[in-house]
Amino acid sequence: MKVVCVFLAMLLVIALASETTTLRIIEDNISYVKRGKKSNQVTPEEHPGTQQVLGGTTWKSIETPPVLNISKDDNVSRSSIEHGLTQLREKDRIERDMAAKNMSVSHDSPTFIHQTLFKSFNNISYVKTREEIQPGEPEEHPGTQQVLGGTTWKSIETPPVLNISKDDNVSRSSIEHGLTQLREKDRIERDMAAKNMSVSHDSPTFIHQTLFKSFSPQSITAARTGFMIDCATEFIMDRLQLNKTDITFDIIVSDQLAQEEFCDQDQVSSSCEAFSKYRSSNGTCNNLANPLWGATFRPFRRVAPPDYGNGVSSLRRSQDGQPLPSARRVSAAVNSIRPNGESFLLSVLHMTYGQFLDHDLTFTPLNKGMYGDAIPCCPDALGDPTLLHPECAAISIPADDPFYSRFNQTCMEFIRSAPAPRCLFGPREQMNEKTAYIDGSQVYGIDDEMMNSLRTMDDGLLIAQMTNEGEELLPANTDLTNECNKAEQASMNQFCFRAGDRRVNEQVLLVLFHTVWARHHNHLASRLKNINPSWNDEELFQEARRIVGAQLQHVTYNEYLPPIFGENIIKDSKLKPLKNKKRKNFYIPDKSAAISAEFATAAFRFGHSQIAGHMERVDDFGDISSTETSSVFMNPFVVYMKGAVPQLTRGEVRQSAGDVDPFFTPQVAGKLFKGMNMFGLDLMSLNIQRGRDHGIASYTALRASCDLSSIHDFPDLSGIMDEDVIEILEDVYSHVDDIDLFVGGLAEHPVEGGVVGPTFACILLDQFLRLKVGDRYWYETNDKDTRFKKEQVKEIRKTTLAGIMCEVIPELTEIQESSESGISRIQWYLALLSKNWTSATGKE
Repeated sequence: MKVVCVFLAMLLVIALASETTTLRIIEDNISYVKRGKKSNQVTPEEHPGTQQVLGGTTWKSIETPPVLNISKDDNVSRSSIEHGLTQLREKDRIERDMAAKNMSVSHDSPTFIHQTLFKSFNNISYVKTREEIQPGEPEEHPGTQQVLGGTTWKSIETPPVLNISKDDNVSRSSIEHGLTQLREKDRIERDMAAKNMSVSHDSPTFIHQTLFKSFSPQSITAARTGFMIDCATEFIMDRLQLNKTDITFDIIVSDQLAQEEFCDQDQVSSSCEAFSKYRSSNGTCNNLANPLWGATFRPFRRVAPPDYGNGVSSLRRSQDGQPLPSARRVSAAVNSIRPNGESFLLSVLHMTYGQFLDHDLTFTPLNKGMYGDAIPCCPDALGDPTLLHPECAAISIPADDPFYSRFNQTCMEFIRSAPAPRCLFGPREQMNEKTAYIDGSQVYGIDDEMMNSLRTMDDGLLIAQMTNEGEELLPANTDLTNECNKAEQASMNQFCFRAGDRRVNEQVLLVLFHTVWARHHNHLASRLKNINPSWNDEELFQEARRIVGAQLQHVTYNEYLPPIFGENIIKDSKLKPLKNKKRKNFYIPDKSAAISAEFATAAFRFGHSQIAGHMERVDDFGDISSTETSSVFMNPFVVYMKGAVPQLTRGEVRQSAGDVDPFFTPQVAGKLFKGMNMFGLDLMSLNIQRGRDHGIASYTALRASCDLSSIHDFPDLSGIMDEDVIEILEDVYSHVDDIDLFVGGLAEHPVEGGVVGPTFACILLDQFLRLKVGDRYWYETNDKDTRFKKEQVKEIRKTTLAGIMCEVIPELTEIQESSESGISRIQWYLALLSKNWTSATGKE
């Protein structure tokens, strides 16, 4: 505003000045305008006055405007500045008086949303146009192929920018349209709440929607803004008669949309501690040049341009413009093919670790009602069609469905993911509530408030509850209104659990992993205190957290990833950890670790196909008992049983996981979250629909992005997939380019020595490379500010998942040394962390 007042003062000077050729105000810190007589030395773009020809196109420029000169001793200059400052002080007085009297517009009003949306902050860094992109900014505007370790890093081209002039009414009208649609959405949600319309609390849909709803005010505000921008973009598309291709480009309107939380890269940098040894809880300041890269509540990155039905936000459609086949129809079709036996390559332990790791990297919140209620979308549950929520995308179930027809079900509930606000108008994006880094956020939480709620604030420990048998479990979540707790169990003082990720209770083996790593943190903190008795609670906690994060990274890259990719890819891509005491700075500051939408929505969901039909427990005598998988979802109470933790651990080590293929066990392909009901949700249908919801490009488009062989018709899939799968796909899809990424990726033959096909391998490899080279706190780094000592790195490299489990579950006597080992190769293994570790963790 001060700049504006100075500018107005200058205009006053111009009005009073005599006719001269050059305007020059000589004051301290004033940047001068060049004299007119030297205008021939100025570049054409600064003071255009001639016709420039570039690429055969004439560039017509306006004449150089004459400028006025005011001599240094003229009082007009000084008086004009004094006038401007007087007006500025008067404006400040008014604003102070308004603040003192708490005068503002209502936070629920359209005016508040509109003014907040367009307000600016000090040091706002606007999203750059193509011309402003610097050579060192490939991740903001990727356009080249980057090569690391012999692997091509495919990036999408920088989208052209469609510029709408500042004085065009399209900008204002689009915002007004977006606000109108937002108010209509609010009306529907209020009416639904007034009529007590929601899904039954005993239904699978209630569990699903509640499990993935966000309780963060930041997420709620972001989703509202994102919805408004979606509607505004659709308005622009209609008003300017843009086609689907045009609208996939970024659109600049009225100097772009700038918001403090989601566009401002600079505002965080001022508070970044460049030399901090410890990570922030929310992922900010990992990249000092781009402090919001990899942070919480950021939009997902894209491997390929989004593909929405209308180019903006509606579900992806077929190549002929018609709706794609029902997600349930596709799921039922591919599940009709039974796998040719199991290969027994991986254990359930490996599969569960993948889920645990995923909850460190991704969480996409769903839309929810006015008061956080689950939203009904199917006609039978909705009743009143005028109350159909704009974010509904229910899945139709064919009348001849092989499973749901038994229960006369024709619709599966589905609510869309909450949209993320963007700095530009353009296609819809989704937000990731998690930090992108492997930092143990599923153990500790994604902000300081959550982290502190899990701490004892004494001796660096996490809160734990002790059973009557002396077993250490996660803290209890005593909220009886949540999606997990049951009155009968609560009467026995058995509650669901709390952890750094609210999905902890999703299935009982996930609870087990959370328990293991929480116990491990406390073991580390206690041992650190013994070695360093002068350390306070904060020092003990942060150092233990730092070690846990490093060990999670090592276990992931040393044990979890090799069987997924196979030896050749691991070797060529340099994913394998270094050996002994070696340290190396892998960090590439211009490589963002942000999670891609394709990774989160499709590729890293390959583990869903590994889910077994039952869960095994093995007691101290080797006797095996099993439970149907559908009964362990949101039902963690078995963990309270004496000896349950070691029994569950033996079971997941012994039991083989399913192969990575399009076949899902019926326990999750119709019975997911069923509880006491006869049927539940279909996980594969949800995954397919989620990909369409997120505008994930087709399977063939992602193959092209990965530089794999081109697919033009169904016969081209021969040799890539089994022939019976190709026949099913050709029957269900109208065109080969309609195939959903999740379906096509699962159907591919695996890469040599691995378990996923080449398309998923490409997407996964891209992400895990970024998680390594894009993390300033990577555990093997040699950076003087964030590195571990050589002796500490050596001890971290001794970490195995088996070793940690044996350390914190003393009842175990044998476990696989590595989770990728065949289940027939169970080795005697009692490996506590070396005592050398604690002697190596003194302050640097």
